[in-house]
Amino acid sequence: MPSAQMPQWQRHTSAIASGFLGDWLESRRNPLAVPLTLLHKGSELDPANPRVDQPAGTLCLSIHGLMELETVWQLPGDSAGSYGASLSAGIPGGVADLRLRYNTGRPIYRNGRDLAELLEQVVSAWPVPVTRLILLGHSMGGLVIRSACQSGQEAGHRWLEALSDCVYIGSPHDGSWLAKGARSVAGVFNDMPRDYLKVIGEVIDLRSSGIRNLSRGDILEPGAGDALLLPGTRHYVVCGLLSRSRKHPVNAWFGDALVHEASAQGREQSGWQLAGMATFPGIDHIRLAHHPAVATQLQEWLV
Repeated sequence: MPSAQMPQWQRHTSAIASGFLGDWLESRRNPLAVPLTLLHKGSELDPANPRVDQPAGTLCLSIHGLMELETVWQLPGDSAGSYGASLSAGIPGGVADLRLRYNTGRPIYRNGRDLAELLEQVVSAWPVPVTRLILLGHSMGGLVIRSACQSGQEAGHRWLEALSDCVYIGSPHDGSWLAKGARSVAGVFNDMPRDYLKVIGEVIDLRSSGIRNLSRGDILEPGAGDALLLPGTRHYVVCGLLSRSRKHPVNAWFGDALVHEASAQGREQSGWQLAGMATFPGIDHIRLAHHPAVATQLQEWLV
């Protein structure tokens, strides 16, 4: 059954299953493995032949995070609202609000490579010349963007010429504390002398390559070198915090619930030049993808 015809509950189930065991599902051609899909206004587009009404020269592609769907970008109280759509009024000629759906359990570098190839197709085949490309990534989606930029550079892709801005929203550039915790707990149980404790460790260790990549913020194939920000492009960071009080200890412990502020800012990365950075106390990890305050910040940066 094509993904567009699936009931919403089935798409959510598939997204969760793919996030947890996506690489395993893909290797067995299981239908629960989410295929890479480009969407516009809820409809799937053929990247090699994108047909849209009134195509704009500016493309904004939003890329969701682990176990999410493209619906995570929907602004509350507005069925057609999203960050991409909110930029349209301020950019001459409007904005084509595109979204990506993908298998978040695959290694990030493989999703990045496939995204780079998809963008090369879309930008080349778009009905009007693409004058500007904006990439928004929530959580893992931000890491996929960085990986795609690296892959596009290596392949000499032309879509990079149109890329003006990359926005990383709650992305664990230095790793997610939750993913790190799962790795540590699994290691503890696997080292236990009793067989039944080892079984617990093995069950916890049954997590996808995508989740494993999140524990360290890995975006490249092992041994590929440093993961630098793409030069000549503006890069922005958005962070969230659980408590409205910046000094509340819960923020130091959990950040936005899944990602610490330091990791979202990429403080352990070398040579980063950011065009802008904003932190939103009281906005948790998931709401970062669809909050009016974040939408306003993006308009200030990108319009």
